[in-house]
Amino acid sequence: MLSPASLERIAASPGWRRHRIEVMDLPEGRVVVKGQRPPRSAARFWLMRLLARWTHNPLLRPVPAPGGAAGQATEARRLRELAAAGVHVPALWHEGPDHLVMAYVAGTPLPASLVGDEEAALAAFRSALDALADVHARGQYLSQAFARNMVQTSTGFVYLDFEDDPLEVMTLIDAQARDWLALLLSTVWMTNAPRAHLAQHWRAVAARLPVPVRERIDDAARRLAWLRHLPSRRDPWGRDVVSLQALAAFLAEEQRFHSASL
Repeated sequence: MLSPASLERIAASPGWRRHRIEVMDLPEGRVVVKGQRPPRSAARFWLMRLLARWTHNPLLRPVPAPGGAAGQATEARRLRELAAAGVHVPALWHEGPDHLVMAYVAGTPLPASLVGDEEAALAAFRSALDALADVHARGQYLSQAFARNMVQTSTGFVYLDFEDDPLEVMTLIDAQARDWLALLLSTVWMTNAPRAHLAQHWRAVAARLPVPVRERIDDAARRLAWLRHLPSRRDPWGRDVVSLQALAAFLAEEQRFHSASL
């Protein structure tokens, strides 16, 4: 798909070697060149590891992210698997010895839509839920199902970042439940819409989830409930604390709603 001249230009470029990711305009079109990530330190996942231990929740256990050639191979494999299943991911144009070349995705990152006006934010939240449900209906999973890795395009959401594979350490059911927690963790706290409206859309989607996946999420909600008492203001606590508090409070309220409706 890429000419020898384009491949030579990519190989010679210092941009992706210096910054790991580079957008390049080639005769074949705009592409993203992604160099290999250095192996990640286990210390980077201290928060998730600590939460998994405190809550006895395996869904929060960090997934191995080896980086280097192994991480690149995992991403290339997952891109092919997802594309074959009909999930929208960047087209993989070339696999180099130390980089991947993917088609550039033109669109709006989900976080930008979530902080827009209320109507647009609520529509984006609903669309993100429906899109993830479709991914799972195809027998797939994402791992890094955070808002930052979702781009809205004219044909739907395109998903990014596949350098790890949850199925190395958990079942498909757990991986899909983990996707839902990641999406809610990264969206509830920032979406510019009343939580009650977000809850309505979540209930509509949750009612259609496979029973084992919903049971995993409900179990996680019970184990995370105490985190709703964390500070809800970003300053000075930071985004991680605020997003965890929002997720725990959101799921705890859903637990109360479900119990009251029985």
